[in-house]
Amino acid sequence: MLQQAIALHQKGQLAEAAILYRNLLAEAPQNAKVLHLLGVLESQRGNPELGLELIERAITIEPNSALFWFHRGNALRDMKRFDAALVSYDRALAIKPDYAEALYNSGATLQVLKRSEDALAAYDRALKVDPNSAETLNNRGVVLAELKRFHEALGSYGRALKLRPDYVEALSNRGNALQALQRFEDALASYDHALMIKADYLSALINRGATLHALKRFDDALASYDHALAIKPDYLSALINRGAALHALKRFNDELATYDRALSIKPTSAEALNGRGIALRELNRLEESLESFEKALAQRPDWTVAAVNREATLLNLGCLSRVPPSSVIALFDDFSSHYDDTMLAKLGYRAHIHLRTLAERVLPRLTPPWRILDLGLGTGLLGEVFKDLARGGRLDGIDLSPRMIEAARTRNIYDELILGDLESVLAKPGRSYDLILAADTMVYIGHLTTTFCGALNRLVPGGFYIFTCESKPGEGWDLTKAHRFRHSESYIRAEAARAGFDFVDSMECFLRTESAEPVPGIAVALRKPDTTHAI
Repeated sequence: MLQQAIALHQKGQLAEAAILYRNLLAEAPQNAKVLHLLGVLESQRGNPELGLELIERAITIEPNSALFWFHRGNALRDMKRFDAALVSYDRALAIKPDYAEALYNSGATLQVLKRSEDALAAYDRALKVDPNSAETLNNRGVVLAELKRFHEALGSYGRALKLRPDYVEALSNRGNALQALQRFEDALASYDHALMIKADYLSALINRGATLHALKRFDDALASYDHALAIKPDYLSALINRGAALHALKRFNDELATYDRALSIKPTSAEALNGRGIALRELNRLEESLESFEKALAQRPDWTVAAVNREATLLNLGCLSRVPPSSVIALFDDFSSHYDDTMLAKLGYRAHIHLRTLAERVLPRLTPPWRILDLGLGTGLLGEVFKDLARGGRLDGIDLSPRMIEAARTRNIYDELILGDLESVLAKPGRSYDLILAADTMVYIGHLTTTFCGALNRLVPGGFYIFTCESKPGEGWDLTKAHRFRHSESYIRAEAARAGFDFVDSMECFLRTESAEPVPGIAVALRKPDTTHAI
């Protein structure tokens, strides 16, 4: 009867096997093997609580069975009691240290708990026992990718694919690692290989779409997402990615419809709500856009992307007089690694040069030592231009972006780098300077009164504040489509006088290019009054 029950169990005829196991237990209630097998079966039938109870009865009878402890761990995993499952696998391994399946399941459980280093160690132990387990090698690759060790992950996937060339999951995961390394053509080939084997493999389809998007092949990306949605119409990730592809194609109405479809599946999806807000903003439905971003933030309050999008919409609505600090941080943290190359080589950035030209025109002397403060220092381009004047004095800088601060630090020209918002830093008591500079920093501030008052507060009598901003004809200031502010000279003169500055000089200039067009700007020199007229 037991052999017959096991045979039915192995064939998947679980109901019939359960009847035989229970008949056996009616005759021998303390049969540990049958209790264990019935427990495993009940877990497979979706009853892990009952399965756990039966397996634990078996363990009470035979406490030194590694197999029983292993399946107890599996039942606990099914119940999402992951820490308890790990304890059970450890008990199995204490009895049988070379138990490869227990090591593998322990690694998988550690992955769920985000204990990546421990998971990697478990998989490495499992591979010492069974070096030809493609599944373990694949999972090991996933953990290495989670640890950002993508080249090692590729090696692990490669070993898995040598063992099983048609291992679709490993091919798809290999594509993910290649994509992370920005080897997009290679990633695409890996996804295509996986899809040749299994045309309906959803993970490969959606990641293939993301790779095509990165290659700016937006129509092809859209087709990949639509293929995935034809297989699984309620595939939320495919819908969200489809919306992004439609945005890149400037099909904003279709983008909005896609995000609405996603929200009909999951109304609380922060990603879909954020995407919907972006589409609405492009359609100039700003109030609705703002509402969508606020709903996204209600779901994920700490999500910087949605917060930045909300702030950009408030800017478009005219509700803000400066670009919020969080938006500036998000922009420049991403920009820091290629800022110099992009600004100098591609955009012809010249603001720092114009400031030096104006400084040489207005400063009473061009010899050190000067005490200089660089507002919004970026990577330190402006500091390089003025470091000769700071020799024997000091050169400090302020920036909101931690990564920009670190990039500037590598120049070794600044005495102090201050992470913070310039308006807040200037308003506090602190060191006084002879010269305060700001190259292209005022473009993120509309109403300049607070900045001017702060700069005046931190200058010595007779000190200079020299800065650039985008120039606006006529009066006042406004916001550009690129979410930067422009200022008229008449506005600057009026605000400078209100803060207590003397207007010294100004110089029209081009700051950089934008969409291949030069951006008109103005370099301005202000001076804090001083009866002695000396620095």
